[in-house]
Amino acid sequence: MEIKFIGTGSIGAKSFSASTLIDKEILVDMPNGFCKKAKQLKEDILKIKVILITHLHGDHFLDIPFFMLEKYFYKSSTETKIYCPKGTLKKLIELFEISFPSNYDKIKEIINTEFIEFEELKNEEISKNVFVDSVLVDHGKLEPAYGYIIRNNNKTIGFSGDSKMCNGIESIVKESDIAILDMSLTGSGNDSHMGLNDIENICIQNKNKKIIPTHMHEYTKEVALNKNIDNLYILEDGQIINI
Repeated sequence: MEIKFIGTGSIGAKSFSASTLIDKEILVDMPNGFCKKAKQLKEDILKIKVILITHLHGDHFLDIPFFMLEKYFYKSSTETKIYCPKGTLKKLIELFEISFPSNYDKIKEIINTEFIEFEELKNEEISKNVFVDSVLVDHGKLEPAYGYIIRNNNKTIGFSGDSKMCNGIESIVKESDIAILDMSLTGSGNDSHMGLNDIENICIQNKNKKIIPTHMHEYTKEVALNKNIDNLYILEDGQIINI
């Protein structure tokens, strides 16, 4: 699997908001500005067939209306399935009415896009031989919030979404060859996000795992780089790894 980091940053960072593209067809989170950022990184967003939304904060789903408009403008026939928490579609229709009044129904009728609102995904085949499980995580007052475990040909990638340290995070790391984890803070985590201390402990307890932090502030990244943790891989926007 090819993993391309469209963004590795948090809301206030210079780097783009956390968003990851797998094999050019499967996207985890579509933050505000995603379409333009992906184009700058020379990605054809019309090839995206699956979108997995972790939770309903703006820096994780707000570019979906612009993505739908892109499909409409270019008359894209590609089917896109959007897996998302309950209540997503209602919020998106409201966003359309604010941003592009009276256009949602016209656009939805033309483009091939399906919203799949779920409470749990278990061994869901989202693409040929690619399967996903959802994992409930703890992102403070926002519920539900999900991480994901994606499997293909005995290779597994885990995504925390935004979360504090919790049982869901432990499960994601345990089941994954590569774990892409929220590292918003330089020290300890809070009730919504993990910090560098949490990630360092995960690295120590899982020395055979490759841990990749995301959702970082610049100063968090700087402190983490100075620690030189063996199995912590700190990447920049646009970087690609293969598994």
